[in-house]
Amino acid sequence: MSDKQEIIILEPGERLCKEGFFSRPTSCPYCGGRGWFYSGEHEPETVPCPDCEGSGEVIAFVTIDWRPNKR
Repeated sequence: MSDKQEIIILEPGERLCKEGFFSRPTSCPYCGGRGWFYSGEHEPETVPCPDCEGSGEVIAFVTIDWRPNKR
């Protein structure tokens, strides 16, 4: 689970729509920010991290979908 905190203040604009927000980049927890892993025993080669796709960083994308309140 996430342990970072950022505050988003939710207020709709003039029209209801979908919105998206990116978090600040953070080091990839799976590869430790390297972006790759060693593979093979005889001839070491690097394999890109499947989580960050080799970038060494990840971001969160939060989507807000404004809808009418139909109770």
